[in-house]
Amino acid sequence: MTNLLDFLKRYFHVLTFVVLQVVCIVLISKTMNYPGFAIARATKVLTTPVNRLCYGVVRHFNFNKENQYLVQQNLELMNAQESNFLISSDSVTGVEGDYTDTLGRTKRVRLYEYTSANVIYNTIHKKNNYLMIDKGSEDGIEPDMSVLSANGVVGVVSDVSKHFATVISLLHPDCQISAKVQPANQLGTITWRYGDPTSVYLEDIPEHLNINEGDSVLTSGYSNIFPSGILIGTISEKSKNPTASFLTLKVQLATDFNHINTVYVVRNLYREELETLKSNMKEDE
Repeated sequence: MTNLLDFLKRYFHVLTFVVLQVVCIVLISKTMNYPGFAIARATKVLTTPVNRLCYGVVRHFNFNKENQYLVQQNLELMNAQESNFLISSDSVTGVEGDYTDTLGRTKRVRLYEYTSANVIYNTIHKKNNYLMIDKGSEDGIEPDMSVLSANGVVGVVSDVSKHFATVISLLHPDCQISAKVQPANQLGTITWRYGDPTSVYLEDIPEHLNINEGDSVLTSGYSNIFPSGILIGTISEKSKNPTASFLTLKVQLATDFNHINTVYVVRNLYREELETLKSNMKEDE
C-alpha cells in the first residue's frame, strides 16, 4: 500500500495529464465531426491488428469444438448409409441396428459400424507408407478393419496396441483393394506405384468396355473389410496394355493424404461368420 501511494505521489502530474488528455479526446470525438472521424480512423488502425489477434485466439479455442461437432455429424451420416445394412426377411436375426417395417415384412440388419479416430502419424513419400491413429484395442479396434476419410478410402488396420493402431496406407504396395468402375460396373484391383501420393492404378480392365475419364472407382464390397460403394477416386487417365486387350486406369484419389487429420474405422459385425464360411470353401477346394 505504501508503495502504491509513493507511486501516485511521484507520478501524480503525469497521471492527471494522461487522464485529462483522454477526456479531451473523447469529448472532441463526440462533439466535433471531422476530429471525431480522424480519431476513429486512427484508433481503427491501431485496434484492428489487436482485434484480429483476439479473434484468432478465440477461434483457435472454438475450432476444436467445431471440429468435434463436424466429426460427430460425419460419423452419424456414415453409420446411416444404406450400404451398412442388409435388407432381409423378418426371419433373419440380426444385431444392433435392426428394425422391422410397419407391416413386419422386412428388416434392416446392420453389417458395418463406424468409429472416429485422430491421425497422429502419417507418411506419404516412402515405398511403404503407414498411418497411426489414437484408438486401440480398448476402443474396439482390431486388425483388418477398413479406415476411411470423409472423402474416401485411407487403408486397412494392420497392428493394434492397447491405445493405438497402425494402418497400412492405400499408398502401400501390399494394400490391394477390390474395386469396381462405375457406371461400367467392372471389377478390378487397386494397386499403388511408388512416387505419386495422389494416384493409384486399376489394371486388367477389358478394352471393349465403355470407360471414360471422370468415371468413379468405388469399393466392390466383395471383401469382408470395406463396405460397398466407398469412393476411391476418379479415372484421370487410361492406357492400353500393348501385349493384351486390357486397359490400365490411373485413378485420382479422393482422399488427400497430405491433409488427413480425422479418419473413420469400420467394423464388419459379421466378419467372423463370413471368414468361417470362406475358409470352409477353401477346404472344399
